[in-house]
Amino acid sequence: MGADRAAGPDLSGISAVTIGAVADHVGMRRLRRAEVLVPATGTAVFLLIFGVFGGSDDPAPAARWVGAGVMLAPALMVYAHRWAAACAAIFCALLWTSLSGPYVAMLVAWAYAAVAVHVARLDRPLPATPVPHRCPPRPAALPRVAASTEALGGVLIALAALGLGYVWSERDAVPWLTPFIAGAGLGVALLARALHHQRALRDLFALPQPVHAVRVVEQLGYVHVLLPAPDAQTALEFGFDVAPQTYDVAPEAEDGGAHDEEPHTVAALLYGEPRPGAWCTVDAGDRHHVPLGPVADVIEVPYDVVQGLPREIEDDEEQLVDPEALRPADRGVAPFQAREHRIAPPRAWAATIAIGLGAALAAGEVCRLAGLGSPIATALVTVATAAGYEFGWRAELRPRLLWHAGGVATVGFRGLDRQPWATDSAVVHDDGGTVVLTVGESVLTVPAPPPWPSPAAQRTADQLVAALRDARTQSFEISPLLPPPEIEAPRRPVLLYPACALSVIAALLVVG
Repeated sequence: MGADRAAGPDLSGISAVTIGAVADHVGMRRLRRAEVLVPATGTAVFLLIFGVFGGSDDPAPAARWVGAGVMLAPALMVYAHRWAAACAAIFCALLWTSLSGPYVAMLVAWAYAAVAVHVARLDRPLPATPVPHRCPPRPAALPRVAASTEALGGVLIALAALGLGYVWSERDAVPWLTPFIAGAGLGVALLARALHHQRALRDLFALPQPVHAVRVVEQLGYVHVLLPAPDAQTALEFGFDVAPQTYDVAPEAEDGGAHDEEPHTVAALLYGEPRPGAWCTVDAGDRHHVPLGPVADVIEVPYDVVQGLPREIEDDEEQLVDPEALRPADRGVAPFQAREHRIAPPRAWAATIAIGLGAALAAGEVCRLAGLGSPIATALVTVATAAGYEFGWRAELRPRLLWHAGGVATVGFRGLDRQPWATDSAVVHDDGGTVVLTVGESVLTVPAPPPWPSPAAQRTADQLVAALRDARTQSFEISPLLPPPEIEAPRRPVLLYPACALSVIAALLVVG
């Protein structure tokens, strides 16, 4: 459960509740994207090839370090450019076909390449929307996008080239081949992404694009877009960075009067596909917005056709309590009776042990690959295991939430937070088991994964949302309110220490 004081950019009056929820929703969605399959597969391949199949059969001292470098590169590159990572993974498979002896090791390397290619194929463009197409108004000059990415890519390639030259002249420094090769791959992927973005921007204005009637909120350097559905009941909500513009007169509401204190949108035309990763531009009368990046994330929201806004901004409809989602223990609760939510202990312990043991095994395998002595290897494995268990403790075991009509109190990854309910507080959840709670001055993310092993072990995301909204509703009917409930950070359980010790011993025995 984390707190984020910066709930997102000011969208000219659009509710901070909506913006904060969208910002955290986007952040969680990015963590669950398909790219994670590549580093996960790369880790498994590394453990199999170096831990089970004996590593490289090539007697050259640099062989295993070069093999490790080309194996690490796709895991880093996939976050910058998927197709560049796929090409690197194919090169990795070709190299390990010559480096490894057993055929099963070759198959494992090619499975790594297959996963990277599969992730890259997810970038294939979808069929165009069946709407009118025409070219958007072309600006006098197109901005240079992703210049910082190009610069970083060039620096990484230059550093990698210098490092490879040093390693070539100093044959005893072959372990440094691994980071230099991985860094060079990342630099190539960053350059590929920058070139892809610049080409996509040129194509946006050179080719006919789908045209949609939208409502927008214009800001300095950003455009927030609402694309109503044909039935005017819902709308797609998204935004993208644009080149800053200077207006002689600030954009006003359609009735001719500026309403800075009220949320409002203006009519505009959207050119491009309203999909994540697509490039779009907006024409709002005499104001043409040139994008600096693709659309990040697109969500569907209830839409108020009269106000031209997400419906929850006006009538708070999205914050109604679902009676069927309330647990019996949450019905008829006294306003200031504190209730608690935390991840089911069996699930939290299983995740913590998996993180700690995985860190121990990975560190042990790296130490074995580097040929480190037993004392140093034991120390490094112990440190990595302790860090893994500390992360599991802070991310899985420690987080908890207390609430009543006076507000909420949380223990998160970094610390404690207490916030009172406010009129603009909101509670929503995504499909991945995360509740986004906007309350007071904070935007909190509360993990609510499926209960395991029993549904009675914890509330589901729907049940937690209903219980929190019920307390929020009660707060509007009571005056004066008590402060949020008191909460203390729990101490580390004693079982955490023997689990850490046993993981260290297991890792040292497995990797020898």
